[in-house]
Amino acid sequence: MKQDELNQLEANQVYVTIPVHSNILEITRRLVSVGVLTHPWSFLCAAFLEHKISFEPGTYIFTKDMSFTDVIDLFKKNKPYKVTIPEGLTVAEIVRHLNDLPYLSGGIFTLPPEGTLLPETYAVRYGDSRESVIKRLAAAMNVMLADLWKKSTNSKARLQKNGITSERELLTLASIVEKETGVKSERAHVAAVFLNRLALNMRLQSDPTTSYAITNGKQSLGRALTKADLAIESAINTYTSSGLPPQPISCPGKASLIATLSPAESDSLYFVADGTGGHRFARNLDEHNKNVSHWRKVNQ
Repeated sequence: MKQDELNQLEANQVYVTIPVHSNILEITRRLVSVGVLTHPWSFLCAAFLEHKISFEPGTYIFTKDMSFTDVIDLFKKNKPYKVTIPEGLTVAEIVRHLNDLPYLSGGIFTLPPEGTLLPETYAVRYGDSRESVIKRLAAAMNVMLADLWKKSTNSKARLQKNGITSERELLTLASIVEKETGVKSERAHVAAVFLNRLALNMRLQSDPTTSYAITNGKQSLGRALTKADLAIESAINTYTSSGLPPQPISCPGKASLIATLSPAESDSLYFVADGTGGHRFARNLDEHNKNVSHWRKVNQ
């Protein structure tokens, strides 16, 4: 799930904190004041008739204009919170996201290496420590990566011919694929381009690696890259350094890992944005230059 999808999902959510020792009337007033309940008397009547509701103190996630029966059900089930980590964020961006969630507690004192947190949706409880959530994300990536690497015997042989010989290198390449395209159907093709380049000892020339070299993954660059940026001397900048970067540049999701493990059958060596959110691929520089000209025309 990308960041814009996450924002849309959270736009209608309301966080409501139920203080310790709150009674049913106080809880009702609180839910009405933030727009969760529009029929408070129905809620009160249902609450008095129910005997299995736990009005435990804590912060709950509601949505605006919920029916009173849905509110009752939420309290009865005491559902865990769902934390969604979008694909392609850096470790620093994930930490910032977790720090913004009011129902988690504590700080994050030890940052894992870049790329080693699995973007996914996780169930957590009120008061869970942010440090424990980070450890869960790291453990999930370890399990996912090891499982995919172990099971992909045939495709792994192709990767190894092109220099991808370890889980760590797979993670690094998948992190670049993740940042290069948001089109799911393109991921395997993008992976093929980079593998073809590695096989020919061509530099990957991936823009996201340059952006990461500038920001160190702390935040998005927030502007277009310049020629001066592309010339920055950094082991992570694949315009000036050959081969894979020494580390991932994002936390790739499962789909990008699978696409990188199973790249498309293609002899493409280049790709450029097509102006509609996707990319045009090319086998040689002449084709690529034509695609670049097309991109410039649609962006005038």
